Amino acid sequence: MGDPMTDQASHDWDRIRILYELKRAGVASFYALDRSHKLPLSTCSKAASIPNTRGERVIAKALGRPPHQIWPSRYDAKGRRLRPQPAENYKQRAEGRHCQIGEAA
Repeated sequence: MGDPMTDQASHDWDRIRILYELKRAGVASFYALDRSHKLPLSTCSKAASIPNTRGERVIAKALGRPPHQIWPSRYDAKGRRLRPQPAENYKQRAEGRHCQIGEAA
């Protein structure tokens, strides 16, 4: 059995996995990354879901991986960023929280 981090090389990591790996690396949150790198707030959080070069680089550096391993859909086979990005990379992915609206007692 191979490394679970590389077995899914053709799929972008979802934001939950990215946040989990950041916590394992000692980073408390996306917000903490933004602050420590003097980025506008929500840069790293948004980069986890939609393309953002600066946010991707900061997250990748914190995880000790090149960005193309985390978001293969945003990079070519040689690890170069795609320009322009495919349109599907800008669609927000549903994460279940929208289902909770209106369900509170």
